[in-house]
Amino acid sequence: MKDRFASGVSIALLAALVAGTWWAADYAKRAVREDPPRRLTHEIDSFVEQFVMVRSDEHGMPMTRMEGDRLEHYPDDDSSEVTQFRAVSQRTERPTMTATSQHARMDQDGARVVMRGDVQLRRLPGQGRPELNIRSEEVTLLPDEDVAYTDLPATVVNGTTRVQGRGMRYDNVSRELKVNEQTRVQIVPGSTRPAAPPARQPSKG
Repeated sequence: MKDRFASGVSIALLAALVAGTWWAADYAKRAVREDPPRRLTHEIDSFVEQFVMVRSDEHGMPMTRMEGDRLEHYPDDDSSEVTQFRAVSQRTERPTMTATSQHARMDQDGARVVMRGDVQLRRLPGQGRPELNIRSEEVTLLPDEDVAYTDLPATVVNGTTRVQGRGMRYDNVSRELKVNEQTRVQIVPGSTRPAAPPARQPSKG
């Protein structure tokens, strides 16, 4: 009889302990005011001075080097704003390309860069190819694809040919250059090639 009484008392105490613990936890949860989720706004959460980013291929070989005077990161859309942006595409099987602009916006983990303000693209000459220069106020650069394009007015100088138009796309893999809505084509004096009428078809530079 005593054993049953002691067991009953033990069970009652254990039940009371469990109930008390549950009540204390629930009270503490209701008593402590939880902060609402932090709203993500387009505000800087970090910055880097004189930043350098190198993108590599699947074999670990460098493809593109991007750098700038200052990089500011925004957490709401995971984008970065760069001042005095500079990029170099240097792959052994392709022509070397350089790109500069006063400002740039990087998103998609650096897979897309929108360059703004005095944008200049330059493909170095080599293997019988003339130097290619492209200037515009805004150009979108896709470093992994080695492609640059814009819908704004652009001036293209390819060797002795100078082309002005609205809209441009250059593929450094195939070396195809397309200038849309060409408004002016000029052959630099001294060239032996005759001037050709504007064309809309892609051409290899």
